[in-house]
Formats: sequence, C-alpha cells, structure tokens
Amino acid sequence: MWLYWCLLSTVIGGFTSVALKKSSNNEPKRMAIMGLFLYNFIMFAVSLAINPKFILELNIIHMLEMLPGLIMQSIGFYFVVSATKYGKVSITSSVKKCNVVVVFLLGTIVLKEEFTILQIIISTLLLLLSIMLAKTKKESSTIDKELERKSILCAFGYVLCNGISKTLNKVYVTSCGNPLYVIFNYAIITIVVILIYCIVTRNLEYIDIRKINGKKYFILQSIFDSTSSIFNRFAILDGNVSVISVIETSSIVITLLASRLILKEKISWKKYLAILGIFICVLVLALIK
Repeated sequence: MWLYWCLLSTVIGGFTSVALKKSSNNEPKRMAIMGLFLYNFIMFAVSLAINPKFILELNIIHMLEMLPGLIMQSIGFYFVVSATKYGKVSITSSVKKCNVVVVFLLGTIVLKEEFTILQIIISTLLLLLSIMLAKTKKESSTIDKELERKSILCAFGYVLCNGISKTLNKVYVTSCGNPLYVIFNYAIITIVVILIYCIVTRNLEYIDIRKINGKKYFILQSIFDSTSSIFNRFAILDGNVSVISVIETSSIVITLLASRLILKEKISWKKYLAILGIFICVLVLALIK
C-alpha cells in the first residue's frame, strides 16, 4: 500500500515547484512565513477534520521530541522558496532531488535500513540522471549568474535539511503509529510559533495573504505541497524511507514537463532521454521486492 501513497505524493509534488515559481515575485522571507503558515493551517484542518480527538491528545513531550524535525523542515522550506525565486525551476528542482543521498546515508546509519544490490544500482543511476537534468549548456540567459549561483546553493541547503527532516519523520511516524498525529503536532507548533513571532515583531502583514503577489498560485502550491506531504507520511509508515525518497525524485519529470508547458522553459532532447531513463528506473525500483 505504501507504493500507492508514494506515487500519489510524487505526482502531486511535481506540480509544487511550478506553482511556487508562478508566485515567486515576493520577498523570500514573506513567502517562507506565509507559506509555512498556510501549509500548516491546511495540515491542521485536514488532520483535525479526520480525527477531532487529536485536540484532546496534545502532549508537550511529543511536541518537544518532534521539534528537531520541524526546525529542519522550516529551514528547508525557506531554502526552497529562495532557490525557486532566484533560479530556473527546472534546474533547482533537479538539484533538490539529491536529498536522496542524505536520506540514504541516514537511513542506513540511523534507521538501519537494508538494501539489495539492485536497489543501490538503480537508485544511483536515478540520482545521476537527476543531476544530468540539472546541468545546462552555456548560453545567454536573462538570469543573473550570481543569482543563479545563489539559487543552486539554496537548493543544496534544502537537500541537507529536507534529508534530515524526512529521516526524523520516519522516526516520529513509526513511534506514534499514526501519520496524522505527527502532522497535527507539526502544524500546531508551527502555527503558534509563527503567530508569536509576528505579534512580537509587529509584522502581522507577513501572514496576510492579501500582501502576496500571485496569491492564486501561492495557495495552489500550498495545497499541492500539503497534500503531497500527507501522502508521503502514510507511505513512510510502512515503506522504506530511502526507497520512497528515491521514487519521489521522479517528480522532476512532472516538474520539467509542466515547466515546459506552463513556464515555457526550454528542454533539450537529452533531457527528454533522461526523463525516459528516470521513468524506467522508478518502474524497476517500484517492482523490486
């Protein structure tokens, strides 16, 4: 069953970067705060609607235990917002898929997950294809080189933070046995922290959706992101977090095709071949028992 949740998370997640790019004409800090607030509000509403009893099961100890994962997730969100704003979505989205390396290492060292030789080979090939998609030929571009470099660095910052966050999520979900409970706790902590920050700094406009440019796409990316995350939590409950992370790298296929159709970003024939290779790798990896 984990595979179905994983594939749903992958497909939906592929549209997130494109929707985020369409609304990236905003200050990164404002986008990060408003994005985290809206994302977690959706998570809170969904988890509470499914199980209203969560409000009576709040546990401060559990919240403190989940705090490291939440911090990594929040920092990663800021990095992904900055990366999307300053660079091409087709490039930064490809780089972000390298978080599978961090997840693989932590999955082996911390979670003691085991892999077959074929899984390692296919996963390595999939990663190399994703890196190939990230490379661009030298050509004139309207994007400033310094901003492009900054976007790549932010993308790799996301790689590290997201990899750690996914590993910790596996620990929390396995420990609690209910993905929605983890989601609910994450949402409560984040919403409270953001509200306190905005009140103390007197910057309530940061959580005013009316101040966001391209709010339609901004709301859309929050819906995509939260939905994808919910399905991901259900996938890691029973599945191997490292394998799931590898399969989710194939969301780059959706992102690239969508960026070609919607953002009109050019894709070379070599990248189309890489997309085909990624599809085959994911198919083989999904069929390995």
